[in-house]
Amino acid sequence: MTITAAQIEASGWVLRVTLTGSVGSFASYALDPDGSPKVSLACTHPGFAPSGGTAVAASLARTLVATKPLRKPANFSAGALQPFAVDETDNGDGTITVRLALSDYVHATETGVSASFAAGWRTGEAAATPTITNNSTFVAAVPIFRWSDVPYQRQTGSFALELVAFSHHVQGLAPLAGVKFTVTDGTTVKTYWATALSTSTRHGDNARVYGVTVDPATATALTAGLLRCDAELYPWLGVMRSTDPAGTRSMSGLATASFNTPAQTPFVVAWDPGGTRYGSFAVLDPVNGTTTASAAQVQSTLALARGVAAASKPRDVATAMQAGYLANRGLSAANGQASQTRALDGLTIVVPSGTSQIGSTAITFGSGTYEAWLEIVGDPADSNPRANCLLQGPSVSTVSRVSRARFANLTLELDTVGVFDSVLYYWLDNVEVRGKAGKETTASCISTTTGALFYTRSRVWKTLRGMTYQSFHRPFLLRACEGSRRMEAMAVLGCTFLGNSVDTFAPAAGTGGEIYGTGGWGNQIAGNGDLGSQEDVIIAGCDLRNQTVRVWRPAKLLAATAGTPNPSYRRQVFANNLCERVSAGGSTEPFWSCGEDESATISYNIVEGNSFIGERCNVFYSDPVPTTVAETNSLLNQAFGNRFANNVCDWVATKHDAFFDDVTASLRGSATNGYRPQMTAAWSITYGVGWEGNYDYGRHASAGVFQFEYFGRRSVQLVGGTPGWPADRSRYGSPTTGGGTYKPPAGSALIGRGLRSSTDRDRSGAGRVVPFAAGALDTPAPVVLAPAKAVSASRGSRPSVGWRATLVAAGARSAQRATSPGVNWRGTLAPAAARSATRNALPSLRWFAVLTPATARSTSRSGSPLLGWRGALVPLGGTSALRGTGPLLSALGPTVFTLSPAAGRSPSRDRGVAVLPDLIFAGAGRLVHVEGDLRVRLVAGE
Repeated sequence: MTITAAQIEASGWVLRVTLTGSVGSFASYALDPDGSPKVSLACTHPGFAPSGGTAVAASLARTLVATKPLRKPANFSAGALQPFAVDETDNGDGTITVRLALSDYVHATETGVSASFAAGWRTGEAAATPTITNNSTFVAAVPIFRWSDVPYQRQTGSFALELVAFSHHVQGLAPLAGVKFTVTDGTTVKTYWATALSTSTRHGDNARVYGVTVDPATATALTAGLLRCDAELYPWLGVMRSTDPAGTRSMSGLATASFNTPAQTPFVVAWDPGGTRYGSFAVLDPVNGTTTASAAQVQSTLALARGVAAASKPRDVATAMQAGYLANRGLSAANGQASQTRALDGLTIVVPSGTSQIGSTAITFGSGTYEAWLEIVGDPADSNPRANCLLQGPSVSTVSRVSRARFANLTLELDTVGVFDSVLYYWLDNVEVRGKAGKETTASCISTTTGALFYTRSRVWKTLRGMTYQSFHRPFLLRACEGSRRMEAMAVLGCTFLGNSVDTFAPAAGTGGEIYGTGGWGNQIAGNGDLGSQEDVIIAGCDLRNQTVRVWRPAKLLAATAGTPNPSYRRQVFANNLCERVSAGGSTEPFWSCGEDESATISYNIVEGNSFIGERCNVFYSDPVPTTVAETNSLLNQAFGNRFANNVCDWVATKHDAFFDDVTASLRGSATNGYRPQMTAAWSITYGVGWEGNYDYGRHASAGVFQFEYFGRRSVQLVGGTPGWPADRSRYGSPTTGGGTYKPPAGSALIGRGLRSSTDRDRSGAGRVVPFAAGALDTPAPVVLAPAKAVSASRGSRPSVGWRATLVAAGARSAQRATSPGVNWRGTLAPAAARSATRNALPSLRWFAVLTPATARSTSRSGSPLLGWRGALVPLGGTSALRGTGPLLSALGPTVFTLSPAAGRSPSRDRGVAVLPDLIFAGAGRLVHVEGDLRVRLVAGE
């Protein structure tokens, strides 16, 4: 038997193979995709790679495998659904054609596509390497991203530019090859690069971002005023994506450009290097102050504003804003923006300890904020301004005359109306928002004017409205926040849901209150235009335990806007979230569904690294509801290009052609003929294309139906599995009250399942190590470092790393200091070509650096040096990082790792050898500190 033709179908995920022979059955195929794959494809796709601190054009070589022969569509006859048949066609000329599902997509621009068929891939077949024709029309996914900070901040010195990004084409734990940032005043352009993830310190959550620091040494050449900041994202595979699609860096409309909702929007900074363009101060005195505004209440420094006589200080915020109008500060024309008079940009109104009011003083028309935020902040001299500085909203809205206001470091108590009538854009930074006493269940939201809201480090509770989409309340960014109602924005990062046990004013489930949980512009209303429907929505790193209903309602774009046949769910990210459904008052609806009970086009979404504990997820299937007999055969589901990876679930359900639909049965006039053989356009989902590293315990009562044909590589789908969580408080645990502990225990089947991720740390902030555990929380797999002459545990014919010093167990003594521990290695050292001990088809560690102490002596006895380092720890191609006694360390990647010489002292402790986190060796491996000065583990990229 001979393969006579092989081609990639237009969908990109099906390999059509024609060979001599006769038809067989599913039993004829032994593809073994998770063991020793019998059919593999090699191909190359253009993309980018980091080089010299930038990203340059490169080609990404990939290997795909065939996972399973396709079945034929569901066949309903003789009053029953017939057993599935393998998709083989007898061509009538002595050949047959079979269709094989691939583990991932082959793209239209893929080159050098070749295949290797091992003997026995089909019963009786010999090995073969046929020519492959690439007929794919599938387009590679672009990066999904959002700016992770708040625009229009006044900056006088160094400032950060940061964004959060996800990709379908991850390399190890790096979603992108690099990000290029540009900053311009309309004339001068400054360029900065980030080629690795870094930790953001902006809002106290240690979020992992692509970020750069714009330092004064370079930024001082930029003219004061609004600066346009753009980003170009360079994926490993595919094309660059930019916040400046037109490529013009236009300064037109820059004053509100960052309040546009598409991801491809510039980030704008209010640049004030001299400290004179924006900024003035007024200090409230709610007891002795006056409601008669005067220009003298506004001063150029905080000290001068504090020095205003108590009786002359403004009593409330509205009076201080009117004083700003009277002060008549102006903005000169700059950086493409027109001049302005009576500008309140940068005016800082200080709220003292105690209770203050927004007030009702009339503010004269003509004042405004045009470039920077008006600041209303708790007293910076107070030891705990968020707790001690209380600002109460009005019972009748105040017309503010300004478009943007920042509240920071205080508590804001709401009445039944919004804080201001005319503020379009709010930023709440380290603010507790709650209803006034007695109005916790009736208090309004912040604003009653359509606009954009940003929340950072804030808690919103004890109020009718949460941080959520309403007809007038649209958050753009929620970061490091807590809330007891729906939290919904285009980027929800590192937030925590507060259950009813914390917020006792939250309405009980099923009583018509706000939906609990996290959405992404979820309950879309047709006709809301740009603000009503979105793509590139990211919900990541959130603690969503104690849930009683859904945690996610994906955002939907109208068909006309998306350019798709049906409404579109496109480029939504739900990643690294810990989700738990409790029983008390809990519903039986899924954690999330996408496309259920509607016709939809579902494409290029990412659900990655989540723990879904206590309920099911209905995953990426369009489930149209027909209204005529013709529609029972014509309505199609559409889903493609979606990534579902490294998740742990209690049941994942997907419905396609074999799903019995009672509406279809009724329209066809048959109580039994409710199957839909035309529903095959979303089969990339049921065949797990682009999916990997998932584990489904199937603890839901209905688990066992609506399962997948193939669940993805290194993935398992069970029925009635036992996770063994340390403390299961979900509806499947005991007690079922919520707040459980879901880190995989030692020996868990989840450990070591993931190989690629857009997030290099788990939800708790612990660094991920390849391979890592499925779910939002990681437990690294312990393995062994063998001595120099020992054979590899993963490949008997090859030695482990030639280690000429001894790495002893954690309890051993170091000769450098008798009380210091040794080095406890929790990773595996193996040559680049080695095979994994647990996955014999995958390399254990692609380690391209050489570890060589110079003339060190080594013993586990306390009387001799453990690591007598006189030489270097040097990756290939490295040069010395130190001078004097010889090189200590060098690296081609970012260096934040230190190994002190034998006689040296620890920089973090005054004894022993110091090992600090994250040295990346030539982009291939790194040493990661896990606990103490000397407990380290060795890791490497895939």
